[in-house]
Amino acid sequence: MKIQFIIAGWHMNQPSLIDGLYELEQANDNVNVFWSCHRDPTDEIKSKFNYKLFYNGAEECGAYEQALEYLKLDDNVLVFFLHDDIIIKDWQFINICINRLQSGYKVVGNGIDYPDNFDPFKRIQLGITEQFDNAMFKEYVKPEYQSMFDSVRYILKVRPSFIAMMSHDVKAMGGFEPRIEAYVPPLIKKDEWCATDEPHYRGTKGLGSFGNLFPALTCYKMNVVFGSDKITYLSDSYVDSEYLYECQRGHITDNHPMK
Repeated sequence: MKIQFIIAGWHMNQPSLIDGLYELEQANDNVNVFWSCHRDPTDEIKSKFNYKLFYNGAEECGAYEQALEYLKLDDNVLVFFLHDDIIIKDWQFINICINRLQSGYKVVGNGIDYPDNFDPFKRIQLGITEQFDNAMFKEYVKPEYQSMFDSVRYILKVRPSFIAMMSHDVKAMGGFEPRIEAYVPPLIKKDEWCATDEPHYRGTKGLGSFGNLFPALTCYKMNVVFGSDKITYLSDSYVDSEYLYECQRGHITDNHPMK
């Protein structure tokens, strides 16, 4: 089985991930690693891996989708989508995911995420750009998939820090959201919404609004196309498992300490 790692490149600060991926790729002809970077990668990343610097839009969902469009993977490739601030505890997660997917699951996440009663008709008064002012959640979706968003739906969610899927299933659900018009980088200058030079979106004080919406839109499609019974996790703990720990914005946090 061919295995493709797609890493959303931003923090680039975890040796267990960087060193482990390098060793894994060097030792296995069937493993490929690609860094989909939203800012200029470090010299180490440049020297060790295949990478491309893409336009910084739509956060990790944009990084994954841009990579998929660039790589044009064959259908029967196991794809691991990872944040680059993941701490690797045990590389056996690869075999666990293979077993889960071969047993009939379509999506494997790491730590369990909170489910959501998702309303695609909810409106955001101040959109990510003026084009999206007062637009419904579903209007951020690629036009060809908006018809999927036809009802308020209870959905299981998978954190975009770690997702394992077969490439043909990624294609079946229409890839990652949002639509290209919503590929907008966060603002970093002080304005009427944010008093400090911190990354934020128009009309917000941080990244949570659209950083949470785009993965939720993608997960909605997973639930519609595959069913919630086809989604599973490596752990019942949030952001943590015996295999992986998902840092939050590059760091271990007191709210969610690593076990």
